Amino acid sequence: MPSRIDVIEPHEAEDEAVGALLRDARDGWYGDAAFFGAMAHRPELFERIAAVFEAFPRSERVDAATLELMRLRVAAVNRCAYCATVRTREVADDVASKEDAVLCGTADLDALDDREALAVRLADAFASDPHAITDDLIDDLRDAFGEEGLVELLAFAALEVGFDRFCIALQLDTTEESEYPTGLRYPFDPEEETSK
Repeated sequence: MPSRIDVIEPHEAEDEAVGALLRDARDGWYGDAAFFGAMAHRPELFERIAAVFEAFPRSERVDAATLELMRLRVAAVNRCAYCATVRTREVADDVASKEDAVLCGTADLDALDDREALAVRLADAFASDPHAITDDLIDDLRDAFGEEGLVELLAFAALEVGFDRFCIALQLDTTEESEYPTGLRYPFDPEEETSK
């Protein structure tokens, strides 16, 4: 199914800074420029959003692989086909063996280390029902990640939930030139994916 919006390709960007960000997304970040190419319809907003993404991870207690597991869990809960398909290249190899644990109907927390499991529990609750985030979970997260790390995890989860829904609303598909399959089907079915 084609995206509901024409994404701006790197060579189509009128602003050189926007074109550079799109090339970074295509050649590095996700290995696909569709998400940022959709955002590029509003160049000023896109540049600020890209800067926010570049701000993660910031604290010494939160690592990029943990954030990627959270991102994938949010994708499974929200059933975002695009977000469940693309990978943050920087940590793709680090999380590959744990993808099945988070891209499924119910996360397999036993397949994750303690800190990853806590972060994935937060992502799961944040995406499905933030009222289900308990005092105990917050305390456990604070103990494991510190106050700065807790805030970083919450902010990241909030961004991911919102941007997953942005992708879902646009039925965003990967670009033809990326390494990922095209013709993504919405809603993403995590149970179907794990049975392949």
